[in-house]
Amino acid sequence: MKLPAEFAYTSLMNPWALLLLVAVLVVLASELTARAPGVVTISTGETLRKIPGGRRRHLRRLPALLRACALSLLVIALARPIMGYTVRKDRANVTDIILCVDVSRSMMALDFIANGQRLDRLAVTKAAVRNFLDNRKQRRSDRFGMDRIGLVLYSTYAWTACPLTLDYGVVEREVERAGVNEQDEKRQRTAIGSAIGLAVSRLRKSEAKSKVIVLLTDGLNNAGELGPMTAARLAKEYGIRIYTIGAGSVEGGMIPVPTPFGMFVNRSAGGIDEDALKKIASATGGKYYRATDFESLAEAYAEINKLETTEIEVNDYVEHKEGFMPFALVGAALMLVSAFSRRLWFDTIP
Repeated sequence: MKLPAEFAYTSLMNPWALLLLVAVLVVLASELTARAPGVVTISTGETLRKIPGGRRRHLRRLPALLRACALSLLVIALARPIMGYTVRKDRANVTDIILCVDVSRSMMALDFIANGQRLDRLAVTKAAVRNFLDNRKQRRSDRFGMDRIGLVLYSTYAWTACPLTLDYGVVEREVERAGVNEQDEKRQRTAIGSAIGLAVSRLRKSEAKSKVIVLLTDGLNNAGELGPMTAARLAKEYGIRIYTIGAGSVEGGMIPVPTPFGMFVNRSAGGIDEDALKKIASATGGKYYRATDFESLAEAYAEINKLETTEIEVNDYVEHKEGFMPFALVGAALMLVSAFSRRLWFDTIP
């Protein structure tokens, strides 16, 4: 018989407490075999014994049975059932990572194909970033990671979408919310230097062993007051490594443009300044990656993930979820039912 999910557990922290179940059985046996209180022995006992006692005679044992069940559940609660018992490795010398994602208008260019569908650069980038976050978890089902990750979005200027955090669920949510603002013409350009500068300001006071910026863009720097190489030299001073990713075709892609007659794809996006991206990465000890399709983009993030792993194990710790509460609550409830049923229905008349 399968237990309800609330009463399922994978291990007991105090299994020795189950020895108390023997005492519960002894108490139950003594109560069931004891003579009812107030019974008087008379010579006509044999005749009285033959008189049918009815259903009430058997119900008289109900309080004792309920009390035994209640005590058994409380004993199991005392044994402390736990769910999801997992030995994990704690790690030291963690890494702080800022992901810089371009959300300028050119990121709407439709030059990526995945599963037979033509997708824009931003949609494919989001999928690759999600894979990157999943690969930095010890288990894909985890919400938290060992390394802090932040998110910077940029177009004509840069802004922090998510500060450094161990909660990857928050980062994933902000990645999903990222989009191109088509209505604001002032946000259609690309400020690569500003994005790097903002990421550096977020990482410069970090005490992590490794500080990393992963910058993705599909264009060239044409906005912002801080030049990309100036920002790269600033990153180097603070020991920050920059990995750059050029997404999309070098010659540019086609961008969907809304018109009164519907959506047309007839506007070309600018090409990628690969030379600048290579210099930015080289100046900080990083690496440049070229991504022309979803597979190469995912591989770029995967390789960065491998290069910036944190594998120094310090000690073990255990993750689990307490499971004693259902047993304790039901046991207490049965104890109350036992007490009230005995008092209300089965109490001996003096």
